[in-house]
Amino acid sequence: MDRATVAIYDEVAGDWQKSRGDANDDLGRVCREQVGEGLVIDLGCGPGRYLGQIAAPVIGLDVSGSMLGLAQDQGHPLVQADLEALPFGDNAFAGAFARHSYLHLSKVQAAGALTELSRVLRPGGRLVLTVIEGTYEGHDLPGDDYPGRYYAFWTGHDLEAALRVAGFTEVGVSIVPRRKGGTDLVASARV
Repeated sequence: MDRATVAIYDEVAGDWQKSRGDANDDLGRVCREQVGEGLVIDLGCGPGRYLGQIAAPVIGLDVSGSMLGLAQDQGHPLVQADLEALPFGDNAFAGAFARHSYLHLSKVQAAGALTELSRVLRPGGRLVLTVIEGTYEGHDLPGDDYPGRYYAFWTGHDLEAALRVAGFTEVGVSIVPRRKGGTDLVASARV
């Protein structure tokens, strides 16, 4: 993951958590419903906003040590690692949840990271992943409240194609409005 972005999250973790508050959608619950029973990994869990919605058994993963420090209060196991090199064996998880985490990877990096993700999901494992819809890619996102973070926005077609190349099937991508304007893409897929 982009080191400048990680450094920003490490520096602003507490402020970021206060400005975002609790999760205000049901995406974690949607993921758990799709997965059913079984271990789920929350990739880019930040301060743990969705861990309670996903519910046990769940593991939170984030590259930012400061964000994981905030997530400790959630009472779930946590792992510090990069999305591009997941420290788990093959077929370790029944499901994966990724809310706005893969958008901090370039599209080239995301391709490899999604293949890495498909490796750690068991056959039939489910994924719920969100990114911001659009074509922007870079460090200078206009209006970013924490400037300097790297972003890669996606079109629905490109996200679906990237997931299929990474080994996912039954890929569905929907468009949902964002709280701050614009739209997100919510992808659901199976390995």
